[in-house]
Amino acid sequence: MSGCNKLIAKDLLNQGAREYNKGRFDKAEKIFKEAIERDPEFVQAKLFYATAIRSRVGSEDGEEQVKTAKMAIEAYKELLKPENDARLKDRDRDQVYAFIADLYKTLDDQKSYQEWLQKRAELPNQKPTTKAECLYSIGVIYWNEATKISKKYETQVPGKLPEVAKPDKWKKEDIDALLQAARTGLSFIEKAIAADPQYANAYSYKSLLLKEQAKATVDAQLVAQLEKDAQVAVEKFQELNRQAAAELSGGS
Repeated sequence: MSGCNKLIAKDLLNQGAREYNKGRFDKAEKIFKEAIERDPEFVQAKLFYATAIRSRVGSEDGEEQVKTAKMAIEAYKELLKPENDARLKDRDRDQVYAFIADLYKTLDDQKSYQEWLQKRAELPNQKPTTKAECLYSIGVIYWNEATKISKKYETQVPGKLPEVAKPDKWKKEDIDALLQAARTGLSFIEKAIAADPQYANAYSYKSLLLKEQAKATVDAQLVAQLEKDAQVAVEKFQELNRQAAAELSGGS
């Protein structure tokens, strides 16, 4: 690659960045693509190109949004090929994994969303809070699965919280599915807490998952223990939030 083309590519990157900052994502995308054509080893241009495509996703809908999201995913995955990945900074690599996961979430591809969250959590030298956030987000996926099942057995009572039928009124396959979802979700939440014991939201969803597990549990003694553990978790969540609020206000 000639030095002339490399200089032109850098100039194009700056032009594209100016267009991007003005919100002209289509134009920026074309300029970044031209920069890549001038210098196929220009990783920063590839990163900006993928980001310009992703920036269009939020303003689109339907098939157009799906098409653009898939284009952005492929552009980001290009950056993870060995010849490009070796040149990425840790911060940029982390963002690539985060954006791919988020794009799969936009596409409602839960399996791929979870896969990329886990990959991001397992990146070398990953920050504890980021790792906890990823593992917590996977736990939330399983909580959503559990609540879809338990909601089938809810009865709306005017002026009160919904009442959930006792498990003896449930189908066995629903009990098994909810317990599996709740336990799997809890395993990810516990990993999140192990990664960062100060990650407050993990305790909130630990409480919620324990409550879901209790809904499908027949043994009264075990239900009481699950509810007790759920209360301990929510109190820890509240304690961490109070500490965070005190730190923000300059307290101890």
